[in-house]
Amino acid sequence: MAQIELQSGESYDQLLARNYVSAISRSDWGGVRDYDKAFMNKMIADKTEVTQIESTEQLDLKTAAFAEAIRQITGIATKD
Repeated sequence: MAQIELQSGESYDQLLARNYVSAISRSDWGGVRDYDKAFMNKMIADKTEVTQIESTEQLDLKTAAFAEAIRQITGIATKD
């Protein structure tokens, strides 16, 4: 991306927007569709970035709950 920006003198977003408008003005509907997909992919990637932080205690509780669920499903007896 850095090379594209360096060679074109525009940010990638600016270049993408200019080419999108150009495709519309040329009635290049296949190109417009491709740009639509590119925009959607970028928006989805921006919206789905998630950071999840769990403590060791939370992870241990989830592990124990999962193990108990597996024991119940399979009928494995616990060592109590």
